[in-house]
This record gives sequence, structure tokens and C-alpha cells, in this order.
Amino acid sequence: MGRVQKLWKGLLAGSAGLAALAAANSLIARRAIKPTPDAPGNEITGEARMFDWKHGRISYRTAGADVALPLIFIHGVGAGASSLMWQRNTEALARDFRIYSLDLLGFGLSDKPAAAPYSADLYVELIADFIREVVKDSAHIVASSLGAAFAVRVADEHKELVDSLVLVAPTGADVLRARPGMAGAAFYGLLHSPVLGTSFYNAVASERSIRDYARRQLFFDRRFVTDRFVTEHYALSHQPGAQHPISAFLSGYLNTDVRDAFARLTQPVTLVWGRQDQTNPLEQATELLRLNPHARLEIFDRCRMMPQEEDAEKFNALVRETLRPRSAAA
Repeated sequence: MGRVQKLWKGLLAGSAGLAALAAANSLIARRAIKPTPDAPGNEITGEARMFDWKHGRISYRTAGADVALPLIFIHGVGAGASSLMWQRNTEALARDFRIYSLDLLGFGLSDKPAAAPYSADLYVELIADFIREVVKDSAHIVASSLGAAFAVRVADEHKELVDSLVLVAPTGADVLRARPGMAGAAFYGLLHSPVLGTSFYNAVASERSIRDYARRQLFFDRRFVTDRFVTEHYALSHQPGAQHPISAFLSGYLNTDVRDAFARLTQPVTLVWGRQDQTNPLEQATELLRLNPHARLEIFDRCRMMPQEEDAEKFNALVRETLRPRSAAA
């Protein structure tokens, strides 16, 4: 009888704990603010549009003259990630290019369907379809981190769609290349549990976690981690369905090995690296340069993962000087 009572008390305590977590998750969901393309403070230059893709609607902005050569911005992956990361680059580069800045499926203002097969292959397909159906011409691509890894594969698998690449610390050579095993699959299942998975995600995407991660990993200069930055990322990371691609990312399903693809690239490639990047250290650029000696490397001092924001003027000049000769030739 004593064992039964202890078991019953344990079950009651566990149930109470799960109920408390469920209540906290519900409160967080109710407090989430639905951002819109024209919300106050959303200062990305350009016109907000939607692309009706087969897995969901894709939000993007356009800026610049219709006759200019197209330039596509592709953001990285993380809680609250979106095309907002290019807000200090869009207006300056729209003077020379036709800008397309998109939110990948599951991020920003794009749809976040639970049933989408979130994977590296899905995002490679999305970028290729976006160029074919929206841009309708070959394009230059400026991409960051895991988004840059997807761009490498698009340039390799669909050479006719990509004219050149500017890649900010691309993954897939030394990090984020391994496919998920049984542990990844088990973790993915845990992250999809209604209460525990949501609670874990809410901890990862809390305002404190976003602020701490940005200060330690994204930026060298902590002044870039403003209250507005945290608020924007928190709001975007707490939209219904925002946890789905992050669950796939944390479980390894967005990893992709780009070594062979990068070695095969024939388009001009410029690598951009923050010297103080701790997440994807500068040493990893060495492997990429070995694989493709035609690639060039530009190092940004006093920057981590976000040189396009920390030194926007230098970054914009680099993109303009790198791509303008090809623009004039075309």
C-alpha cells in the first residue's frame, strides 16, 4: 500500500508540474504579438509581397529598379531569424540592384506549417523555386551562415540560377554538416511533445536567451543588442508554428554537407568572416579556400556573426564593388 501511495503522489506531482508548464506555455502564446510587414519600427526598405509556394506563403520585400540585376538576401537560422538581419544593407544596395529579401519558410512573416518537411533539401528547393518563379532571372545571392550553405547547394545544383555568391561565414564544411542519427530523431520527437517540447522552446526563445546569445555569439559590440532587437526577435520567434523549423535545426535535420558542392562552384564566390566569430570560427574559412582556390576571403575586424550589421558601410561597399563589374558587363 505504501508503494502505491508513493506512486500515486508521484503521478500527481508530475501531473501538476505538466499542468503548470502547459499553463505557462499558454500564457506565453497569448502574449505573443503578431508582427506585420508595415508595423511601426519595421524599417526594411521596399515593398512587402507574398510568394505562394507549394508548402506555404513566403514573405519577401523588393526594392530597387526593376531593370537592375537581381540580388537576393538569405538569412540564417535561429529563434526569431528573418530578413530583418539585412535592414542596414537593403536601402544602400537598392541603388545598384533589384533587391529581394525573403523570410524562409517557418521564419519571419512567412507561413509556418507544422506538416512541412523541414530540412536542408526543402530550403534549397525553396530558394531555387523563388528565383525561377519570382525573380525570373539569374541572380546574385548574399547569404549568411546556414542560409549560405543552402545557397551553395543552389548554386551547385542549379548553376543557371546563380551568377555569384557573397557568403557570410557559411556552415557545412566543418560544422553543421552531419546528418541526424537516432539521437537526433529522438530529440526531434521530444521537441514535438506538446508540453515539454514547447517549454524547452520557450526557454530557448525567451527574451533573456535571445539577449544573451546575441551578446555572446552574434555581435562583438554589445551596443547592437538593443531592446528593439530583442523585442523583434522575441515577437517573431513566438508566432504560431515558429518552433517547427527550430526543432528541425536543433535535431540536425537542417544540416547539410557543402564541401563537394563548394569545390564544384564555377561562379565567383566571396567569403565574409568576422574575425571574432566564435560560433563558426575564422579557421573554418581555410577549408573552404582549400576546396575552391578561386574563392576570395574578406575578414571584418571587431565582428562576429553579423558583419553586415556591425560594419554595414564596409559590407555594402564590398558587395557593391564585388558585383558591380558584373552588373556593368551584363
